[in-house]
Amino acid sequence: MGAEPAPGICFVAGSFAPMDDESSSSSDRIRELEARLVAHGIVLKTIARLLSDTALAELKAAAQSIDDAGMQESNPDLHLRRVAEEMWSILEMVG
Repeated sequence: MGAEPAPGICFVAGSFAPMDDESSSSSDRIRELEARLVAHGIVLKTIARLLSDTALAELKAAAQSIDDAGMQESNPDLHLRRVAEEMWSILEMVG
C-alpha cells in the first residue's frame, strides 16, 4: 500500500503537496471551470433543440466522421475520439 499523507498535506496528481493558497486557488479554478461547463451544456442543449432534423443528421454524421478518423488502426487519435464523444453526448441530450 502507498504512504498516507501527513495532516496538512494534500495528495495531488500522484505526489504529495502542502495545502496552501495554491491548492485553494486550484480548487477555485476547478469549480469555475465546472460552472462554465454546466452553463455551456445548458445553452448547447437549448440550441440543439431548435435545430432541424437535417441539421441534427449532419451533426451526427460529423461526429461519426470525427470518431472514425480518431479510430484509425495505424494511428489512433484520442483527442479526436474525445471530441466525437462530447458531440455524441450533446446530441443524445437532444434526443
